[in-house]
Amino acid sequence: MRRTKQLIMSFVAIAVLGVGASARAQDSTTPPPSEPPPATHSSGGGSNSISLGGGAGIGVGAAVTLTGLGAFGPGAQFVYDASIFHVEALFGFNSREVGGGERGTIYAFGVGGWYHLHRGASSDFSVGALIGIDTTSGPGASQTVTAFEPGAQVRAFVTPNVAAFARVGLAFLFGDTGNGTNVGLGGQATGGFGFTYFFR
Repeated sequence: MRRTKQLIMSFVAIAVLGVGASARAQDSTTPPPSEPPPATHSSGGGSNSISLGGGAGIGVGAAVTLTGLGAFGPGAQFVYDASIFHVEALFGFNSREVGGGERGTIYAFGVGGWYHLHRGASSDFSVGALIGIDTTSGPGASQTVTAFEPGAQVRAFVTPNVAAFARVGLAFLFGDTGNGTNVGLGGQATGGFGFTYFFR
């Protein structure tokens, strides 16, 4: 019996010492680090500004050329935006019945480059040019028209990922325009509108 009492007293003492040591260890530990504040978009233009510092990267959208080439109304647009310039590729396709069971097919391709002359908090103003090729085939003889469009473009980033843009410039048409090979310079201001979504 005496031995049992000594054994119980030893267990109680060990338990009390263990709880005390555990409490001291918890008091001496450092608290976990606090979480950093969430990141914010800003470029010094106010709390609602959108940072354009490193360029917007890769984007897709739709665009209309100044000359309104066959399938370019609007065409699919692929963009790469760097900090001081952006380049784009356009593609359009249209196949429709033109009478008598015959089909006419239009393919249109274009590439353009734009240098950012001025950048705002969430916009930019660029100068550059676009060249597009429009090929129409069947029925009858196929025809190819090439457009060259130097001009200016204004983009407004309505969110960090979406840009709306408008263009103004000159339009030159070469190739099979209906009266042989024509070169034209329009005296009337023309413009195109489109949008781009950037994956950033």
